[in-house]
This record gives sequence, structure tokens and C-alpha cells, in this order.
Amino acid sequence: MAQPPLYRVDAPAKGKKPARRQYALDDGELTAIKDRLALDGIKPEAIEVGRFKGLGEMNPSQLRETAMDPATRRVLPVLATPDEMHEALKLFDMLMGKSAAADRRDWMEAKGNLVEADV
Repeated sequence: MAQPPLYRVDAPAKGKKPARRQYALDDGELTAIKDRLALDGIKPEAIEVGRFKGLGEMNPSQLRETAMDPATRRVLPVLATPDEMHEALKLFDMLMGKSAAADRRDWMEAKGNLVEADV
């Protein structure tokens, strides 16, 4: 499964180093990128951090640059038993299917409180 980034980090040019754009998968990577930029003399207030809530917030060029480009994307293995895979596909079909709006609403009313969302 391709893992899209959670953060986009833009740093201005500094000396002979050009402006940079980097992507971080999680808070740990974001901290590491900020630390490296600080070592390069970039002031924290000059760093711009954008947060993606999902793939729908990425423009096509960002999606191509991160999740789709074989040279830069990160692919993580997903392991599931046949039963787990069957249940996951059923849930995915219900959550994403065009003809499953009523089922989706019922599911959200029953289990929506179990979701850990960073809003």
C-alpha cells in the first residue's frame, strides 16, 4: 500500500541551497525535517508546514510527486488473513460505494464515535 504523506514542508533558499519542499509521513519525520533545516540555518518561522487530511486535498502534481512516483513513494506491506480481507473489502465497499448511502449512514451513526480523527 502506498503511504501518502501527512505533511508538506517548504523551506526558503538559504545561501547556495535552493528552496526545498519535503514531505513527512508523521510527526516524527516532521520534527526530523525541521531539525535538519535548523542545522542548515533556516529559522523556524521561515518554514511553512502544510497538513494533508487525505488524498483529496493534494493537487495532481503533489500526488504524482509523493504517492505515485516509484522513485519517491513509500510502499508498506499490508498483511491480512482471507477472513480479514473479506471483512475489509465489505467495509470498503459500504463506505465508498455509490449505492450504499443508507448503509453508510447507519454505520456512521452506530460506530462513528469510534473513529480517532485529528480535526
